Amino acid sequence: MPCRVGITTNPERRKAQWESKVYGMKNWRILKSYRSRERAQEHENRYAAQYGCQASPGGNEAGGMWHVYRFEYTRVKS
Repeated sequence: MPCRVGITTNPERRKAQWESKVYGMKNWRILKSYRSRERAQEHENRYAAQYGCQASPGGNEAGGMWHVYRFEYTRVKS
């Protein structure tokens, strides 16, 4: 089952976005939270490399705590 890891300042909104893009989402969780985007991005990169999860660095959110999230899914919606 594929997994995805990412960072966000708004976990609820990001989860809802992913729920609209994939089938079979499960095991959504916040791995860790950081005060800086850079630290969160480093965590995302390490996690993706270690566990083989898909990641796509980027995003334009700003301010607040940065949360590293991960989840599994069945497949991407077409």
